[in-house]
Amino acid sequence: MHSQRNLPIIVAGGAAGRVKGGRFVRVTGDGDGPPLTNLHLALLDKIGVPTEKMGDSTGKLNRLEV
Repeated sequence: MHSQRNLPIIVAGGAAGRVKGGRFVRVTGDGDGPPLTNLHLALLDKIGVPTEKMGDSTGKLNRLEV
Protein backbone atom coordinates (compact mmCIF):
# COMPACT_ATOMS: atom_id res chain seq x y z
CA MET A 1 0.00 0.00 0.00
CA HIS A 2 1.24 3.51 -0.81
CA SER A 3 0.69 5.89 2.08
CA GLN A 4 1.69 9.48 2.76
CA ARG A 5 1.52 8.98 6.51
CA ASN A 6 4.40 8.63 8.96
CA LEU A 7 7.01 9.81 6.44
CA PRO A 8 10.31 11.48 7.27
CA ILE A 9 10.21 14.89 5.55
CA ILE A 10 13.01 17.43 5.23
CA VAL A 11 12.00 21.05 4.67
CA ALA A 12 14.99 22.95 3.33
CA GLY A 13 14.87 26.73 3.28
CA GLY A 14 13.11 29.15 5.54
CA ALA A 15 10.58 30.89 3.25
CA ALA A 16 12.46 34.18 3.69
CA GLY A 17 12.38 33.90 7.48
CA ARG A 18 8.78 32.72 7.77
CA VAL A 19 9.68 29.15 8.74
CA LYS A 20 11.85 28.46 11.78
CA GLY A 21 14.78 26.21 10.90
CA GLY A 22 17.44 24.22 12.74
CA ARG A 23 15.10 21.87 14.53
CA PHE A 24 13.48 18.44 14.47
CA VAL A 25 9.70 18.39 14.67
CA ARG A 26 7.73 15.22 15.28
CA VAL A 27 4.08 15.55 14.32
CA THR A 28 1.67 13.05 15.82
CA GLY A 29 -2.08 12.76 15.93
CA ASP A 30 -4.86 10.26 15.56
CA GLY A 31 -3.67 7.06 13.91
CA ASP A 32 -0.59 7.83 11.84
CA GLY A 33 -0.85 11.60 12.32
CA PRO A 34 -2.20 14.37 10.14
CA PRO A 35 -2.25 14.07 6.34
CA LEU A 36 0.87 15.20 4.46
CA THR A 37 -1.29 17.73 2.61
CA ASN A 38 -1.58 19.67 5.90
CA LEU A 39 2.16 20.39 5.58
CA HIS A 40 1.65 21.41 1.94
CA LEU A 41 -1.08 23.87 2.97
CA ALA A 42 1.15 25.41 5.63
CA LEU A 43 4.09 25.75 3.23
CA LEU A 44 1.89 27.34 0.56
CA ASP A 45 0.62 29.81 3.14
CA LYS A 46 4.20 30.69 4.14
CA ILE A 47 5.15 31.56 0.56
CA GLY A 48 2.07 33.72 0.05
CA VAL A 49 -0.29 31.28 -1.66
CA PRO A 50 -3.10 30.86 0.88
CA THR A 51 -5.10 27.71 0.13
CA GLU A 52 -8.05 26.42 2.15
CA LYS A 53 -8.12 22.76 1.09
CA MET A 54 -5.96 20.32 -0.84
CA GLY A 55 -6.63 16.63 -1.32
CA ASP A 56 -7.30 15.00 2.05
CA SER A 57 -6.11 17.97 4.14
CA THR A 58 -7.81 18.71 7.44
CA GLY A 59 -6.15 22.10 8.07
CA LYS A 60 -2.76 23.79 8.06
CA LEU A 61 0.06 22.25 10.05
CA ASN A 62 0.86 24.88 12.69
CA ARG A 63 4.29 23.56 13.76
CA LEU A 64 6.21 25.71 11.24
CA GLU A 65 5.73 29.00 13.10
CA VAL A 66 8.75 31.24 13.66
